[in-house]
Amino acid sequence: MHALLRRALGVAAGAAAVTATLVAPASGAGQADLGTAVRETMLAERGPAASADFDVQALAEPLVEPTRNDQRWAFGTTTIPAPAKEHAGPHTAIFVAHRDAQGWQVELDGTAEFVQAVQQAPTDIVSDGEKQLFARNYENSRTAVTDTGLGLPWAEGVAWWMGGGPHGDSGQSRPYSSLDFSGGNGRVLSAGAGRVYKSCLRNGSGLVRVVHENGYSTTYYHMTGLTDLGDGQPVQYGDYLGQIDVGLPCGGSTTGPHVHFSLLRGDSHTPVDGRTIGGWTFHEGSQAYGGYAERDGTQVGTGGQITNHGRGDGTPTGVVDGGRNSSVNVRSEPKLTAPVVEELPDGSVVRIKCTARGDAVDGVWGRTDLWNQRDVGGWISDGFLYTGSDDPIAPPC
Repeated sequence: MHALLRRALGVAAGAAAVTATLVAPASGAGQADLGTAVRETMLAERGPAASADFDVQALAEPLVEPTRNDQRWAFGTTTIPAPAKEHAGPHTAIFVAHRDAQGWQVELDGTAEFVQAVQQAPTDIVSDGEKQLFARNYENSRTAVTDTGLGLPWAEGVAWWMGGGPHGDSGQSRPYSSLDFSGGNGRVLSAGAGRVYKSCLRNGSGLVRVVHENGYSTTYYHMTGLTDLGDGQPVQYGDYLGQIDVGLPCGGSTTGPHVHFSLLRGDSHTPVDGRTIGGWTFHEGSQAYGGYAERDGTQVGTGGQITNHGRGDGTPTGVVDGGRNSSVNVRSEPKLTAPVVEELPDGSVVRIKCTARGDAVDGVWGRTDLWNQRDVGGWISDGFLYTGSDDPIAPPC
């Protein structure tokens, strides 16, 4: 649908509980119209859902944050800020825009029209890697799957508190697409590989989104200390995204430091009910923030701790624990005299291919001669790897 038609269907922006400021794109002829076109498209296509979620009739003016643009093309994010009410979360979208004789034509992510537009955009506006990602994400989003292939947003083998069971992105809103977590070192990690996009950047906080090839996207809110990766940069499973906090860069509220973790499919939020994430299958309750997570017959409700068991492919994992050291050596063989091939920072997730006995090491938990070979090569002593067990968790090499 073209922007001119969208204007006829636009939702009027009224007095806002949260003041939204347009972030102007780079200067150039006709650029002043870009913000208007993106805002009107966002209100027309996502405004009704935002109004229902926020339970308001008047929405705040959407933010428009272009990250790349020239005279004819633009790419970035747009966000409808949430009102300052309990648990409300902002609505955000990735946009691509093309300027023709009629003005700026805007498409929002999660649609066939968006995929078509990004394929046509020059590579300095949308990279080849992004074009491939958005196409695969859209294609895969049309097939429902129970196991998301995603982990939970912290280190594997570590337990965090589930402070809020399945609930809406704006608290009581439907679908119940979100979960609240806190614990450990507070480092929020990407739930899967993809590309990262940030919006509503204010006061060291923002809304972080990772678009995954498998048809899902995940969002992370309330964090500070955000990753310095630029928009569209690749992220791997377990990469750092931010630190749990109480940031409210685009409205809402929070009662304490945590990450508001949400699941999207296509252009909208999708229920976590019945979905497996991090080895746990989540079930919603009769009310928002209730429900539980289930794994192998064990159920954990709101207020309980759950361990991130990873992406569900069965590969054993451990978390680097250097004790007083900020990093741990990876060696070419299970020997202290073997060359160091890499240094892993404390908190890194290691996927274990197999185990062997080698030189004894005085590790964090005492002396051990057990070594773990990574799935990408290299050996790390079990004395500096938390696996939840003193015994081998992978087959012998």
